[in-house]
Amino acid sequence: MSVNPEYKAGKISELPEAECRVLLSTTTVGRIAFVDDEGQQLVPVNFAFIEDAIYFRTRPDGFLARLALGHDDVAFGVDHHDDTYRHGWNVTVRGAVEQVEDRATISMVLSHGRLRPWAGGVRPMVMRVVPEDISGRRVAGQ
Repeated sequence: MSVNPEYKAGKISELPEAECRVLLSTTTVGRIAFVDDEGQQLVPVNFAFIEDAIYFRTRPDGFLARLALGHDDVAFGVDHHDDTYRHGWNVTVRGAVEQVEDRATISMVLSHGRLRPWAGGVRPMVMRVVPEDISGRRVAGQ
């Protein structure tokens, strides 16, 4: 991805929400952050940004399945950096996570090509992060 000329070298710039939404669609791995009984968690997941929500899959017996109990305060982040040209961006989504139970949505998510589990195995449980806030920053090195 080329650096937008309006981003000056050596400067950190806030990204407009519309650009953050576009950037969420450019990658397939992000990190979900939450607090549970064991403390702070930060877990990589493969995901898809579909219809203004973040979807990921898990196993019903996996620890991410505990999020199905309802967490109204999670963060989700994606980023990109280029060491050679010293530029990058990050997008952070804050919101609530919930288990998807609607059959049509589950079918749509399970058939989405970007959501094949990297770790292998069957991950039929679909989770959705509903954004309440989307923000991002871009840095252009010197």
